[in-house]
Amino acid sequence: MIRTLPADRLEDFVNDWLAQRYKDYHSHELWRGSGDMGRDVTGYVTGKRMEGPWDNFQCKQLNRSLSEKSAFIELGKIFMHSADGAYSLPRSYFFVAPLGVARSVQQFLAHPERLRQAFLDKWDSDIADKLVDKKTIPLSPNIEAKINAFDFTKIHWLDSTRLANDAACKPVLVKWFNEDPGPSPRGVVPAEIQENESAYISQLLKLYSEIDSGIYPDVAAALASVEFGTHLRDQRTRFFDSVAFDRFYRDSTPTEYLNTFKDEIYHGVVEIHRDKHQDGLTKLSQVMKQAAVIQPSGVLGKYAGPQVKQGTCHQFANEGRLPWHR
Repeated sequence: MIRTLPADRLEDFVNDWLAQRYKDYHSHELWRGSGDMGRDVTGYVTGKRMEGPWDNFQCKQLNRSLSEKSAFIELGKIFMHSADGAYSLPRSYFFVAPLGVARSVQQFLAHPERLRQAFLDKWDSDIADKLVDKKTIPLSPNIEAKINAFDFTKIHWLDSTRLANDAACKPVLVKWFNEDPGPSPRGVVPAEIQENESAYISQLLKLYSEIDSGIYPDVAAALASVEFGTHLRDQRTRFFDSVAFDRFYRDSTPTEYLNTFKDEIYHGVVEIHRDKHQDGLTKLSQVMKQAAVIQPSGVLGKYAGPQVKQGTCHQFANEGRLPWHR
């Protein structure tokens, strides 16, 4: 499916991919049409954008693999414009060619210094008159200095398979092609109470104390209780299943998918939560019953079991959106 995208849509796809690489890039930018100066999509490492380190992603949607001559011409644009002062040389350069690169290009990229020399040797014959319409750009001392200063080990290529197999591409495949991200792993409940669960557990202890007149001052007391020990363990299982669910789909689907899922759970239980109940534990029980039968939309709804939906309600209690006890 990546191979069948129109050229401009491939650029959009790569731009969406960089948006998911928030650990690698501070921001990113799509350059479209004429005047892009050899840049299709750029990833900025810092807030200084092109005045700091940056990576260039040159998209080549062709009906064949990227040829040696075409690769040299694209590289030539970068060195020409950098020599003219348009921008600093990129930190890294990526050819994004869904059908791959020609064997000679692959060989050159595997031998960076051979690539540098061949690039210099072929400037006059293959590159100089292809950079600007009706104009020949000679290999000036300034351009040659740029070529010699650049680290050619930082030139890479990505075909459709390499791109699709990148972990950060998973949310983009879901968004663009309805790729199924698969089920999330179950949560692991730690023996010790974690900071991220302390708020809802404190609220549960207050609910237990309402029933038994304050004899559950801490988690150990509640876990030792015949009446509430199993209940508390069940709530922790639900909570950590929901945390594992969130973590998995935060990395494998677009951000709005998880946001929509949580909104649907919230609106599915909020009226039950607002109802009058004889006590807080009854309220919690009714909310949990309702959460279990909600059918959220989309692929996340497909994989959200009852415990994930119930655990999401504990997340709401943590956040103060749907507290169990005030």
